[in-house]
Amino acid sequence: MKKLDRYILKQFLGTFAFTLILILLISVVFDVSEKIDDFYRREAPLDAIISDYYVNFIIHYGLLFSALFTFIAVIVSTSKLANNTEIIAMLNCGLSLKRLLKPYFVGAAIIACVSFYLNNWVLPTTNQSRLDFEQEYIRSKKNERYKNIHRQISPDHYIYLESYNTKKQKGFRFSYEIFKDDKLASKFKSDFITWDTLEGKWLAENYNFRELETFGEKVERGSSTFKDFGFKPDELVYQKNSANLMTLPELHSFVKKEKIRGAENIHYYLLDLYQRYATPFTTFILTLIGFSVAIHKKRGGIGINLVYGFGLTTLFILFQKISITFTTNSDLSPLLAIMLPNILFGVFAYYLFQKAER
Repeated sequence: MKKLDRYILKQFLGTFAFTLILILLISVVFDVSEKIDDFYRREAPLDAIISDYYVNFIIHYGLLFSALFTFIAVIVSTSKLANNTEIIAMLNCGLSLKRLLKPYFVGAAIIACVSFYLNNWVLPTTNQSRLDFEQEYIRSKKNERYKNIHRQISPDHYIYLESYNTKKQKGFRFSYEIFKDDKLASKFKSDFITWDTLEGKWLAENYNFRELETFGEKVERGSSTFKDFGFKPDELVYQKNSANLMTLPELHSFVKKEKIRGAENIHYYLLDLYQRYATPFTTFILTLIGFSVAIHKKRGGIGINLVYGFGLTTLFILFQKISITFTTNSDLSPLLAIMLPNILFGVFAYYLFQKAER
C-alpha cells in the first residue's frame, strides 16, 4: 500500500508542480509584453527586472493561487487515473475511496504547510522588493504628501494633521485631543511637528496647549518643545498593501496595538490575519472537491471535470468576495466572513465525497 500511496502522491505533486510552472510562465510572458515599454522608458536594469520583480512576481502569484493550483492538480491527476481505469482496479482490490484519498491529503498537507510558511515569513519581504520595483519603474511617482489625517491612537485620544510629508516626516497644523467622559479634557495644537530620530520624539513648533481643570483652564504656549504623543511616523499613514508587508508575528502585534487604540479600520487587517489561517483549510476543501468530482470516469474526460470543477471554484471565490464585502460595509464579524465560505463549501465537499462513494 505504501508503494501505491507513493505512486499517487508522486502523480499529484508532479502535476501540481507542472501546472504551477506552466501557468506562472504564461503569466510572466503576458506581464512582460504589457510592461516592456515601461522597462525601456524608465531604463530598468535587467538584473533588477529578473531578481527584484519577476522572481518575487512568481512567488507572490504562486502563493496567492496555490489552493487553486492544488485543485487543478487533483482533478488532472485523478482524472488521468480514472480514464486509465486504474481507479477501478484499485477499488476492485478492496480499497475504499477514503483510503485512496489519503495520499491526496498528504500532498495537500505538504503544499499547505509550505505555503503557510512562505506566506507568513517570506512573502512580506519579497512583496516589499516587488512593490519597490513597481514604484520605481512602473507606476507614477510615489505620493509623499498626505492630507487631512484623522487617527485614534488610543481610547479617547485623537490626532489630526492637515498635511503630512512621509519623506521629511513633517506634519502641518497638528492637533492632539484627549476626551474624558465624552468631554474634551485637553488639546495640544502646533503649526508643525517633525520627527526627531535622535530624541525619538516629535518636535512641535509654535505650540499651544490647553487643559481644562475644575476651576478654569491651564494654558501653555511656546516656540518649540519635544513631545511623545504615543505614535511614530510609520504609524501615521498606512499604505493599501501594508498588511501584505508584515510577517505573521508583526501582523499579530499590529492588530493587538490597533485594538487597544480602538482603530476604526481594524477589520481590514483582521480579514488579512484570518485569511492567512484559513487558506490551508481552503487547500484541503478544494482537494476533496477535486477528488470527488474526478474520481469516476466521465464521457468528457478531464475537460468536463475541469469545467465542472472551475464552476464550483468560481462560486467559492465569489462567495468569499461577497462575504468580505459584507464585512467592510456592515457589522459582520471578520472571522465569520473568512470562515463561512470554508464551512459551507466544506459541507458541500463532504456531500460530494459521500455521493462519490455511493
